[in-house]
Amino acid sequence: MTARTIQTMRAVRTPLALPAVLGGVLGGALCVACGGGPDAAGGLRSVVRDSAGVTIVENRRPLPESRLGWRVGPEAAVSIGTAEGDAAYELFRVGGAMRLSDGRIVVANAGTGELRVYDPDGVHLASWGGQGDGPGEFGAMAPGGVEPWPGDSLMATDPFSSRISIFSANGTFGRALRLQGGYQRVVGPLPDGRVFAATLTSFERGEPGTSEIIRPDLEYGILEADGSVLRDLGAYRGSELYLVNTTDGPPFPRPYPFDRSAFDFMWGDLVVITTNDRYEIRAYRTDGSLARIIRRDHGVRAPTRADLRDAVALRNPDRPGALEAVADMPLVEAFPAFAQVLVDRLGYLWVEEFRLPGEQHRLWTVFDPEGRALGMVEMPGSFAVREIGEDYILGTREDALDIEYVESWPLDRSGS
Repeated sequence: MTARTIQTMRAVRTPLALPAVLGGVLGGALCVACGGGPDAAGGLRSVVRDSAGVTIVENRRPLPESRLGWRVGPEAAVSIGTAEGDAAYELFRVGGAMRLSDGRIVVANAGTGELRVYDPDGVHLASWGGQGDGPGEFGAMAPGGVEPWPGDSLMATDPFSSRISIFSANGTFGRALRLQGGYQRVVGPLPDGRVFAATLTSFERGEPGTSEIIRPDLEYGILEADGSVLRDLGAYRGSELYLVNTTDGPPFPRPYPFDRSAFDFMWGDLVVITTNDRYEIRAYRTDGSLARIIRRDHGVRAPTRADLRDAVALRNPDRPGALEAVADMPLVEAFPAFAQVLVDRLGYLWVEEFRLPGEQHRLWTVFDPEGRALGMVEMPGSFAVREIGEDYILGTREDALDIEYVESWPLDRSGS
């Protein structure tokens, strides 16, 4: 799950002091082990060491033409969505999708305030929830997402009311969890029923008539099963926002092609809080102490004004005025190190390569559950990955007419 959505803001609390292990990350190696395959197999090499209780895994970058051997099928096995016809297949503002253990697909369709359920072949079975304020119902722009919950249940998020709703696998509404302590978003559940939560901190606007790239912090905490705060984990760097400070209203963010972003998700019993400023994924224990750092080589390159103009023109082919709007847009120091990061249902880490201007690939580097790079897998184009299972990849896409689809593609892990 990524931290890309702007949440309701609140004042910064005093951060929890993390152990001094952060300063000792680059200390002497106590244990070195190599894995991930020999150099001849795509240049793979992983070095694992321990530094003051933190496991650090250093990975060589796989060669761009190398492939892990896993394959995504040539076409979607299931495609849900239609331009017109049965309303149960008309999707609008899809916030997320997941697959239950029996193969059913649950779609968070915020446009109608529903969780829509489809069988493994994409046939509509039921719709849960609905718009409203009652138990199991959703407010505006909700459900904003759907994620697994322990015990084959699921949680649906209501981003503007700071709550989640928990449903059983058969659609029975279990309970609502309202977040306390100013937290706005549940990142994920812990195995013991507690939750990992986050919120965006407040920031000051600049002078009216100006624009700037800002980077508000994200604050994290561990909440009890009833939503009360067990522990604040402190503030961490958030995502960059290009902010236009208007003269007659509140400031508003605008898209920026090369924004460096924050990512947060669960990785087993660890919580990941990291950014793509550099190719590094940091995982913490629930007491706030750093447990694991995964690194991989990557080239650092600064964007040029031409890169920015090309990116904006590509995104806005029918809006020639879009280039004028970015004439004074500032440049960031470097392109992001990667584009997205997910953990699959088996605990493998998948990191999407950031595509530099002119690149057409959709490559992901796959790491084993210990953080050793295994190789690269190519994804279908124009497809936003939402969930990766043992033998499937679930995601969303929009066609040229902005019709939304949820699709499941087969994944074959049999190759070496």
